[in-house]
Amino acid sequence: MKENWFLRNHQTEDIVYSVVRGREIKNVDKFLNPTLDKCNDPTLLSGSRKAARKILANIQDGDKITIFGHDDVDGITSTVVLYTFLSKLGAKNISYYIPDREFEKFGLRDKFIQKVLQDGTKRVITVDIGISEVGSIARLRRNGIKTIVIDHHKIMKEHPQASAIVDPHKKNDRFPFKYLAGVGVVMNVVKVLSQMTGIPTDPVYPLLVGLGTIADRMRLVDDNRIYAKHLYYNFEQSENLFFQFYAEETRGILREKAVQQLIPLLTLGREENGRHLGVDILLSQKIKEIKELYSLLSKRVYDNKEEAQKIRDIMEFEYKKRGDHCFEYYDTKGEISVKYLGIATSYITDTYRIPSLVLTKWEDDILTAEVRAPSGFNWLDCLKKIEPYLIQYGGHKEAAGFTCHAKRYPNIHEKLGELAEEQYKNIRKIQKESKKLYIDYVLDEDQFDVNKLREIHRIFAPFGEGNPPLVYLMINVTIKELREKNFLNIPEEPENARINITFSIYEKEFIIIDYELMNKRDKVF
Repeated sequence: MKENWFLRNHQTEDIVYSVVRGREIKNVDKFLNPTLDKCNDPTLLSGSRKAARKILANIQDGDKITIFGHDDVDGITSTVVLYTFLSKLGAKNISYYIPDREFEKFGLRDKFIQKVLQDGTKRVITVDIGISEVGSIARLRRNGIKTIVIDHHKIMKEHPQASAIVDPHKKNDRFPFKYLAGVGVVMNVVKVLSQMTGIPTDPVYPLLVGLGTIADRMRLVDDNRIYAKHLYYNFEQSENLFFQFYAEETRGILREKAVQQLIPLLTLGREENGRHLGVDILLSQKIKEIKELYSLLSKRVYDNKEEAQKIRDIMEFEYKKRGDHCFEYYDTKGEISVKYLGIATSYITDTYRIPSLVLTKWEDDILTAEVRAPSGFNWLDCLKKIEPYLIQYGGHKEAAGFTCHAKRYPNIHEKLGELAEEQYKNIRKIQKESKKLYIDYVLDEDQFDVNKLREIHRIFAPFGEGNPPLVYLMINVTIKELREKNFLNIPEEPENARINITFSIYEKEFIIIDYELMNKRDKVF
């Protein structure tokens, strides 16, 4: 067997049971039957009750409430869930604000603060953002505007001076699952509000939580798996007008693919002055408006593809010039727009399995950067070590960002070089680990039943971080047999050649991942 093939440690005739044991899945019932009623108790989330009480008081007093959301799909869905439920509770004076990262700096910046100071906002609620906004929230507080933070990012500094903070990463938080998306945290606050008022939540909310969770690449286990699976199997039955429209538009396309196409469509809804077309299309109750917004967003997706490919080509060129175990690129030519930094860093990390950092000029002497890393590398630890040189930073271990003054870049570059050398062995270990292929089950020839294997695939789906696609091993099969079974990616070998193959299922197709010729090895194991 190939050196990079590794068998998981359990095998019986029952494939499902074997995979569950081999992957060491703890709560088997919750995993195999991921229904909404199995989600964790929302009241265990520290600060959820306090936040709910404050919100209800604001609604009762008729205070103007402004929701401030992050500008990705997690932030969009978070905004929609909270906005619609507060409206359902009777909030009459409510608005949202999502900054366009191409024109406004990350977080609660001057433009937003000036707006809420002028429009009479009494309560700002941040969603999928806010835990690192210590200075901005203090400024709002000094000006009589109170804040509630609902976030899921790691807490890197002291807590902001908010009326309530809901974040599963708070010290001594009792919520058993720490990897909720931002919209997952919002959903739990909404559940608490529902319990307090007796007003039911909307059936579209779990779909939105699933969408935000998938878009943010959160681990698809525990509550996240429940929401993601609920989305894939229920969005076509949704009563939400946009979901109904989108289901019809994508009829005939696999649900997983339709969801993946929806993510960039909503992302590209960024507008100036706090508006976001992704939020608007999800909130709209008019089919004509939905069709118009969908047409506009679809055009943006089409136009974006060419620019995104240009960015990937630049990154490939730069990597080949300086290929190393950690990629850093300062875009001094101004070729990369702020909104494409994520595409740039993701391309390097996804292609070469190394940490990546790309900086570009923001305004005057300000640089902004995005960082990405494969699983196992912690960018937040690195950013904490260069914190004195940064204006602000935040995010996740494997996807984060920061801003800095241009004059600080030489210091940052030097320090990052030192950190890269310190992490050399760890990065190489991550790269080596990424090349390993973990085999879930060795499949006998008489077990190859297309319908049965597709059903098993359905049981374990959806796949993502923390729950990779199932990998099978078949031993001593001929090329001819593989063609008869309609495998894809069949190696170019003689029809009578006997090989061992590893394969997985993608979009109902059986795709060979890797193989080895039997005549080159006398023994399989």
